[in-house]
Amino acid sequence: MAIRESLAPDEDSRALQDTLRGFLADQLSSAALRSSLDTDTGYDAALHARLATELGLAGLTIPEEFGGLGMSQAEAGVVHTELGRALYPGPFLAGCLAAGALLAADDRTAAQYWLPRLADGSVTGTVAAAGEDGRWTPGSDSVEAGRSAQGWYLRGSRWYVIAGHVAGIVVVPAITDAGPALFLVESGSPGFSVSRQLGIDLTRRVCVVTFDTTPAYLLSDGPNAAAILDRAERELLLATAAEAAGGIGWCLDATIAYVKDREQFGRPIGSFQAVAHSCVDMLADLQSVSAAARYAAAASADGAAEAPMAARVAALRAGEAYRGVTESATHLFGGIGFTWEHDAHLYYRRAWSAERLTGGPHAHRAAIADIAGL
Repeated sequence: MAIRESLAPDEDSRALQDTLRGFLADQLSSAALRSSLDTDTGYDAALHARLATELGLAGLTIPEEFGGLGMSQAEAGVVHTELGRALYPGPFLAGCLAAGALLAADDRTAAQYWLPRLADGSVTGTVAAAGEDGRWTPGSDSVEAGRSAQGWYLRGSRWYVIAGHVAGIVVVPAITDAGPALFLVESGSPGFSVSRQLGIDLTRRVCVVTFDTTPAYLLSDGPNAAAILDRAERELLLATAAEAAGGIGWCLDATIAYVKDREQFGRPIGSFQAVAHSCVDMLADLQSVSAAARYAAAASADGAAEAPMAARVAALRAGEAYRGVTESATHLFGGIGFTWEHDAHLYYRRAWSAERLTGGPHAHRAAIADIAGL
C-alpha cells in the first residue's frame, strides 16, 4: 500500500521537474544539442558542469555525507524523465550506476575517496558489465580476474559501456577462481583501452572497454558482488524506463502541436479520426509507461520483494511503447519527420538503442519468467 501511495509526484518532485525542464529548455535547444553531438565528448562540458554544480545532478543518489543529494530511486526517476525528454547526452546515468555500486559494495575506503568526486562532477564513473549481446549475465566472455604479487588484474572486454570514453573510474564485474567479484579500475591504468561502439543513437555514446592485465581494486566478492551487480542492472532498467517516459512525453507534445497547426483539405490534420486516434494511443502509452516506471522505482526505493519483477516489467513496457510512439510520431510529422532537420529521428534512434542497451525484450521476458519461476 505504501508503494501505491508514493506513486503520485509530491510537491518537491514537481518543483524539481519544473526547474530541470525549464533549465534544459533554455540551455539545450535543438541547435545546441546537435552542436554538442559533434564534439569529442558528445556533450557540452560547460552545461554538464552547471548541471552538476548548480543542480547537483552528478550526486543524485549519493548520500549527503559524501556531498550528494541523497535522493531515492523514486526521486531520481523524476530527473531521468526530464533528461530523457531533452535527450540529454551527458554522462549522468553512467555516474549514477557507478555511485550505486560503490555504495552497495560497503567499502568505506573506496566510498570516502570516490563518492565526493563523483558527487561534485570532478570525476565521471561508469559500469562495464554487458557482454557483446548486451546482457549482464556471466558467460564464456566474462572478464577474468587474476592475482599477482602486485595485486589484482583483469583481462577481457565489456560492451555497451555508457560514457566509457570520459569515465575516470569503471566498476567491473569479473570472475575469479573463487567465483564472482566486483572491481574498480581507473581509466589511466596500464592495459586499459576504450573504443567507441557503433550504434544508431547519436545522443548517447557507448563504448567497448578492454582490460589487458589491467590493475584493479577489489570492491566485493562472492554473493554480495552478484547482488550489487543485480542492483546496478535494476537501476539501469529504472533509469531507462523513466527516460522513455520523458521521450514519449516530448513526442506527444510535439505531435499534438504539429497536427493542430498543419492543415489538409482546409482543416487541421488533427481533426481527422485516424490522426486523433494515434495521438490518443500515444497518451495511453505515456500514462502506462510513466505508471510502470514510477511503481518500479518506488518498489526499489522501499526494498519491496516485487522490485526486481517491477523493474523488468517497466523496462519491457517502456522499450516497446517508446519504439511504437517514435514510429507513429515520425509518420504523423509526414515528410519532415524523416529528415535530418527534424528532431523526431533522434528520439527514434534513442528508443531503439535504449532497448538494446538493457538487453532487449527477449532478455526481459526471460528474466520475468525466471523471477516468476516459470
